[in-house]
Amino acid sequence: MTLSLATDAKDRPVATELPVLRDVADRGEWDELVARAPFPHLPQSFAYGEGKRAAGWRPRRVVFMRNDRPLAAATVLEGRPLGIRLLTRVNRGPFFFDAEPSAADIFAVHAALRRRWRGPLLIGPALVDSSRTREVLRKLGLRRRVDGWTSGRISLERSEEELWASYSSPFRNQVRQGEKTGASIDVSQAPAAYRWMVEQHVQNMRDKRFSGPRPVMLNGLREAAPETVMVFRLLLEGEAVAGMSVVRFGRGAEYHIGWFGPRGRQVKAGNLLMWAVQKELRRQGVAWFDIGGLKPGDGYTQFKRTMRPVEFSLCGEWIGL
Repeated sequence: MTLSLATDAKDRPVATELPVLRDVADRGEWDELVARAPFPHLPQSFAYGEGKRAAGWRPRRVVFMRNDRPLAAATVLEGRPLGIRLLTRVNRGPFFFDAEPSAADIFAVHAALRRRWRGPLLIGPALVDSSRTREVLRKLGLRRRVDGWTSGRISLERSEEELWASYSSPFRNQVRQGEKTGASIDVSQAPAAYRWMVEQHVQNMRDKRFSGPRPVMLNGLREAAPETVMVFRLLLEGEAVAGMSVVRFGRGAEYHIGWFGPRGRQVKAGNLLMWAVQKELRRQGVAWFDIGGLKPGDGYTQFKRTMRPVEFSLCGEWIGL
C-alpha cells in the first residue's frame, strides 16, 4: 500500500491512503505504545498529558493505524475555554514506531491529524529537522513558526565505568571536587520532596524572570503517575542546596525542573546531581536519559554538553489554520 503526495487541481495535497485514527483511553495501553517507540518524548507521556489536563487542556490520545498496524501515536491537546475547542496543540508528536519513517508515512499521519482536528493547530512534530521533513509539512499547508526543540540523550545501556568514561574530563573533575565537600544525595518519590522541588522551581522563575511549567501542571503530572517522578536533592550539612526532578516514561527518562542555590553551585551541584541521576536510572533499567533541552549561548547548556550527549534538533513548531 502506497500513499501519493500528489496534488489536486487547486494544488492541495492529496493522500490516497490515510491511516485510521483509534482513540486510546487505557493508560496501560498508552504506556505500552510509548515504550515501543524508538524516539518518544516527555510531552507524549501519559503523566504529562494529565498534567496539561490539570492546567485546563483536554488531552486526546490516538494511534494511527494502517492494516491493523500502528504507524504513529499522539497526545493531542484541545484548548476548550467554555467548552468550545478553539485551539489544538501537539507537542513533540506524533511519535512514530519506525525509527526512520518514510515521507509518505509522515505525510499520511499528519494529514490524518489535520482531517480529524480542523481549525487552528500548533504542532511541534517529533521529527528530526531536515529539508525533506520541512517539505512534507509545507505540502500539508503548515507554516513554520519557531525553531524546534534541541536536546541530547545519554545511553544508559552500558556499564557504570563506560558511562563515567564517556563524560568530558572537566565534568569528571568537578564531580570529584564536589564529592570532597561531603555533600550527599537524597533520592525521593515522597509528596513532600516534590512540593519542595516545585516551590524552589517557582521561586527560581521569579528570581531569574523566566517562564516554565506552572505548579498546577507539575502537580497534575505527579498525581497522575507518582511512581514515574523522582526528586534528587543535594544535601550539605543537612541543608538542601540544589535539586532536580526527573520523569520516567517508556524506556527513558527526562530532566524536567531543577534549582541550584548559591551553596549548591559552590560544591558543583550540577555535576553531582547529574551523575547521581544517571547512576540511579541505570540501576533501575532505564535505557536512556534526555538532558532536558539545549539553548544556544546558555551557560547551563554549556555545562550539559560536558556530559557529551548525542544531540538532536526537531523540525520546529508549525501552525495550520
